[in-house]
Amino acid sequence: MNEQATQISLEIDGPAVYEEALKLDAQTIRELLSAKNYNELSGRIQNVEWSRFASCRDKTVSKEKIEAVKDLREQVKEIVSGLKKDYFYQKPEEMAADMQICLPYMEELVGLVKCFSQRFDAKKRQENVIDFSDMEQFALQILAKKTEEGFEPSEVAKEYQDQFREIMIDEYQDSNLIQETILTSISGVSKGKYNIFMVGDVKQSIYSFRLSRPELFMEKFDTYDLEKGPKQRIDLHKNFRSRKEVLDSVNYIFRQIMVRNLGEIDYDDKAALYVGAEYPENPGCETEVLVLNTELKKYDRSIKASKQEMEARMIASRIRRLIAEQKVLDKKTGKLRPARYSDIVILTRSVKGIADIFVQELNREGIPAFSGTKEGYFATQEIGVLLDYLRVLDNRKQDIPLAAVLMSAFCGLNEQEMAVIRSSEAFEIPFYQAVENYLENGENTVICEKLKHCYGKMNDFREIVPYTPIHELLRSILTQTGYGQFISAMPGGAQRAANVEMLITKAQAFQSSSYKGLFHFVRYIEQLQKFEVDYGEASLEDEQSDTVRVMTIHKSKGLEFPIVFVAGTGKKFNVTDLAGQVIIHARLGVGMDVVDLDRRTKIPSLVKKVIQKEAKLDNLGEELRVLYVALTRAKEKLIITGTCDNLETKMAKTLTFAQRSSAIQYLDWIIPALAYIPEEIPVTFEEVLLEEIVRDEVETEVSGKIQEEILRRWDTSAEYDANVRQTLEEQFAYQYPYPKSHARKMKFTVSELKKMAYQAELDDEENALGEVVFEEPEVVPLLPKFMTEEETLTGAPRGTAYHRVMELLDFEKMYDRQTLETEINTFVEQGRMTREMADSVRTADVLGFLDSSVGKRMRTSADCGKLWKEQPFVLGIPGQELYKDEPEGDFALVQGIIDVYFEEEDGLVVLDYKTDKVYKIEELVEKYHAQLDYYGRALEQITGKKVKEKVLYSFTLGEACSLS
Repeated sequence: MNEQATQISLEIDGPAVYEEALKLDAQTIRELLSAKNYNELSGRIQNVEWSRFASCRDKTVSKEKIEAVKDLREQVKEIVSGLKKDYFYQKPEEMAADMQICLPYMEELVGLVKCFSQRFDAKKRQENVIDFSDMEQFALQILAKKTEEGFEPSEVAKEYQDQFREIMIDEYQDSNLIQETILTSISGVSKGKYNIFMVGDVKQSIYSFRLSRPELFMEKFDTYDLEKGPKQRIDLHKNFRSRKEVLDSVNYIFRQIMVRNLGEIDYDDKAALYVGAEYPENPGCETEVLVLNTELKKYDRSIKASKQEMEARMIASRIRRLIAEQKVLDKKTGKLRPARYSDIVILTRSVKGIADIFVQELNREGIPAFSGTKEGYFATQEIGVLLDYLRVLDNRKQDIPLAAVLMSAFCGLNEQEMAVIRSSEAFEIPFYQAVENYLENGENTVICEKLKHCYGKMNDFREIVPYTPIHELLRSILTQTGYGQFISAMPGGAQRAANVEMLITKAQAFQSSSYKGLFHFVRYIEQLQKFEVDYGEASLEDEQSDTVRVMTIHKSKGLEFPIVFVAGTGKKFNVTDLAGQVIIHARLGVGMDVVDLDRRTKIPSLVKKVIQKEAKLDNLGEELRVLYVALTRAKEKLIITGTCDNLETKMAKTLTFAQRSSAIQYLDWIIPALAYIPEEIPVTFEEVLLEEIVRDEVETEVSGKIQEEILRRWDTSAEYDANVRQTLEEQFAYQYPYPKSHARKMKFTVSELKKMAYQAELDDEENALGEVVFEEPEVVPLLPKFMTEEETLTGAPRGTAYHRVMELLDFEKMYDRQTLETEINTFVEQGRMTREMADSVRTADVLGFLDSSVGKRMRTSADCGKLWKEQPFVLGIPGQELYKDEPEGDFALVQGIIDVYFEEEDGLVVLDYKTDKVYKIEELVEKYHAQLDYYGRALEQITGKKVKEKVLYSFTLGEACSLS
């Protein structure tokens, strides 16, 4: 900065009279920099004196240059003053004394961490588990040994070195020291064989929270040669993603703000991006910077919206214009087409507290938007209200959930009506009691009617709560109250409906747990909220959805989008990691506060201040790289947005290191970089006034009310266009020629068709082909007690256990009772079946099958590799087979799983296991012959081979029956 000020003073219209004082300043700075140690620097910085500028009376000197020189000099003085304040605020011996105060606390902390690590490791060994960090550490211990100079390959690593011809590392800028040491150990580097190939871009190193070390990349960038050799650097400059307009603007911004001491690399010609993609001419692709000036918000209290909400509305306005005017390249046709919502993404530094606001505001403006956040599910309006409704059903004496329900669509009370209810009783009386009293004796009939309707529904639901599964209760609430239709009609209705559907799915899963009932479900949800277990909103995003996406910059890494909004650039950086009482730095160690119990004081130690400063610079460097990743996601159009209430101050700043290293938001870099934009740089800078956003909102609201009034007064009896009227009448009068087909089920499982066929033999066709028959009760004959006591499972679960064993058994083996029991126990130990399932299978039954004639035939086929088990299928059959009046050409789908089939010389054999408790095999034949027929039919269509035989085997009777 001193050099820059000197250069300005020596320009033609510069204040040359300042040169002498600036030379003395330079001498002072050199003296400070030449100090050999802390004590010497401390003495010199305490005695710094600045000379006064000579008076400048020359009228030809530029006033702007005078101010520029003064500003630069002031920055220099502030830096030195800041150093003195931060690092030389005490005498060196006092600093050392403070360090001694910290020592016992540091020793205790280190001991605690070591103790925890040892106990945690012991617990993991006890449980026979390791985590991902362990995997890295164990690999490091095996492959590298520590020496005074660092790490060198172990004997094990040397054995691996000859096994790899090449080691290729992608995204090398995100490597950490452990990964570097492990991969170097197994490479040929220690033998002079450089067989590691690394690809990366240090400007995209954004994973410091995973301990990535961009300096590893830069060490090789600086030392590898461009000439061909064992340590060669190949620069890949061309960018095949983005238009020239995007690249030119990104290069222009980063040439001014990214340098080696802040960002890890000098953004020069070697680091710049050059066009590699080909795009057709398309006007309107210049980069835009939209800064919402929120200064008015500080003075106008009538503006209730937050900065994020106002920014989201500004973005919504721009999106509407993009959809109306902007064109993008279609990848399939290679031609320009109108932009769609799905072409647009909004990138933010984080989604917490921002993504939901953006999605909500965009939806409010009629723009479909989706964030897919992993947080905020329980905070969504539709889920929050629905959970409050369940809480009130569970316990009517809960004031806060009750208030939320009453002001929701379930009841529809407004704030004034709520105030009427509350003021009708003394404040000592709980709110729920005030509501119930008003329901009985209230004077306002409108309020009473709303309460009566709401409470009537809730009382109805309370009656069915004891015997209704939670997911069914939720369905009833949604349909009977109309709340399901209400949320679907709200902005973002599809997303809201998906969120509610997700809650129903979770309730259904909860119902299958050991806990039951509304009380336990409400407690379960409260525990999830208490411990911040959040599912994230239900995902609606797919390739076909025409939706604006909101995502984090980190999530967007590696992706590309036609139109990118980089939003929230006016939001302050997160610096909470610098505010703790103890902070840790990978290179500098641990810093903590000095706590003097005698003087009752707490101040940061010198080490902590140094670490804070270094960590801040590291964080700012990472923020620069995060910004670079965000801006380079755009293929065709880049729009940067943010809010600012001191725009003129930011515009006046110069991008010295002091200014860049004191940034607290992205706009602190972007605005000064664009203060003077050359004509050839395709960037437009626009200050958006808050009044414009408010005015647009008012105009939109007024327009909507006018349209609503027009529709209310519309004369629906008048005929405005005879042809249109006739067409509409024809459309509304149209009836589908096959109404029965529309209502019929056309996808079946084999079990359903089996039941239909079985019922058809007992009843008429109308009953057989109407509603799907429910699962019939299992026929259980009277059996001696000793035959039932040992069975831990019955019915369908028992059948599943037998099927699972038959699926897992190796038919090429020979089994006796002992080997069979051992095999089944192995299945349990491997987690392939439960102990309860294993205990319900009688080994005598299985051995009986294996020794039967059909069992021996299966073993013979298995030896030839011609046995197949648990084969799923989907079969298409003519609809007329199920419904005689079904139109010709319509098909029904049948799906099922064949237990087992095997091939013999003259054809295929299909076999189905049954565990039904019956007296005679004929009962099974009567019940299941249709099922076997579908199996045989499906198998013949799939394989093209003849099914010669269909076999039923009863484990209850130990008997097989052939149906062919």
